[in-house]
Amino acid sequence: MMQKKTFDSALINVENIHSTRAMSFIIKGLYFANLHIEDGHYKSVMEVLSQRLLKMYQHESEPSWLWYESYLTYGNSIIPEALLCAYLATGKEIYKEVAKTSFDFLLTKTFNGDRMQVISNQTWMHRCREVLAPASGGEQPIDVAYTILALKRFNDVFDDKVYREQMNCAFSWFLGENHLQQIIYNPCTGGCYDGLEENNVNLNQGAESTVSYLMARLAMEGVY
Repeated sequence: MMQKKTFDSALINVENIHSTRAMSFIIKGLYFANLHIEDGHYKSVMEVLSQRLLKMYQHESEPSWLWYESYLTYGNSIIPEALLCAYLATGKEIYKEVAKTSFDFLLTKTFNGDRMQVISNQTWMHRCREVLAPASGGEQPIDVAYTILALKRFNDVFDDKVYREQMNCAFSWFLGENHLQQIIYNPCTGGCYDGLEENNVNLNQGAESTVSYLMARLAMEGVY
């Protein structure tokens, strides 16, 4: 099959990749591929990369910082979601435990009451400054979408109403439940604005932002 041949050719060097998010995306891709074509090699590569994430978590985490790195930047949700996918593929409980612990920690940093507050790309969040500062802009739709996708997967596994409630809160960010009380999804154009700044919405409507909104919308429809 041509698709499998193409996919397999892309795996030749993936074990040499050490970027946290790149490894997470690879794990998630292998998980989905393995659902359709069960392949021992896919699981083997997942194990190698998942063990790296696990070691990163063990090295960086401490009682007040349950994470894989000493900072939180963008696309954070993909990391615990990938480890949960690894659990679903391998059955290893340690992946499930660390995935849930780290994801729940992340959610305490990205939800402000009943509203999602994306970690700003103007400052990021470092372990030495782990209290979330007031929104200073730099909130990106892709982060909200990744959070919703991860919440859906965690809800699928744990069936937790808190995750479903947080999905609603996160999706509402697109619809005006943010620090500016401004819509990010534009129903007139079907597009999505590129971000939420400190005092204004970034009115550019790029493909990444629109695809992020659509992925989030599809995830919501899959739950409700």
